Amino acid sequence: MRVNKWLIVLLVLLVLAGVGIWWWKSPSSENAKEKAADKVMPTIGVASTNITDIDAERIKMQSKVILHNPLPVDIKTSRLNYVVYIDSVKVIEDAYEKPINIRSSDSTTLTMPMELLVKPMARVLKYFDDNKIDSADYQMKASFEVDVPIAGDREFTMKVSKRLPALRIPKVKINHVDLNALALKSKGMDIEVAVFNPNLFPLKLSDGKFEFSVEDALQMNGVLEKTISIPAKGSQNISVHAQLTDGNMLKTGWKMLTDKKDTQFACKFAGTIDSENKMLNKSKMVTTITGTLDEIMNAVKKAD
Repeated sequence: MRVNKWLIVLLVLLVLAGVGIWWWKSPSSENAKEKAADKVMPTIGVASTNITDIDAERIKMQSKVILHNPLPVDIKTSRLNYVVYIDSVKVIEDAYEKPINIRSSDSTTLTMPMELLVKPMARVLKYFDDNKIDSADYQMKASFEVDVPIAGDREFTMKVSKRLPALRIPKVKINHVDLNALALKSKGMDIEVAVFNPNLFPLKLSDGKFEFSVEDALQMNGVLEKTISIPAKGSQNISVHAQLTDGNMLKTGWKMLTDKKDTQFACKFAGTIDSENKMLNKSKMVTTITGTLDEIMNAVKKAD
């Protein structure tokens, strides 16, 4: 009799297991599995984002991203796809391609290098200026694929957004170049540039360095020895003396005096930005201005 009872219990368990397997594989179970998985979706947060380098083509950033895993199992994936938007304009689309392992009910922090191309960012900055926008929505969408015991192979999509000040990139232009001192005295030359801060917060510029080259024949370097304060929505003139480091002064000086229209130059300015804005603070800015000596002289005349 006791054997029959155990046999009946065993048969009931087998039937329940069979029904469970059938339900799991049936199309009707998909919605239930999706709902169960959605209740324990991984989440993403951004702890910090810092701009590290700014040049003519790209803006390099480093972002610390926190991933939280509420699932009852560990998450292991080898790729995290992400897209960054500023006021709904896509400015970054890339992937973090390193192994990611998040233990169950735990979090992990990723340090992710990012590159923002200047051209798409230029549209955003123009939109800010045209509409006098002082703050913007910064949003990151991220996704990864993982094998979850509850729902099988699954792609999780997460997003996080913050309202932050509308960030603008400082601009540099040449105000004055003493070409006569260069050509006649052979002692280098004085350069004056204006640095404009279009942001709603002040900036400080330190460790400034100039490189001024005339075609491939002459190069001069100068160093900014003090920190420059630039007010919000304001500008500051910076003067530096550039010393000759390489080139034929006599040959180049004569060409500069007689053929300014066809003589090409490049002026590279680099410095470190200090700011109350955490995203921009301690970032390296590099700006290169190119053109002809004739264009410099005309620009200086207009400024005067």
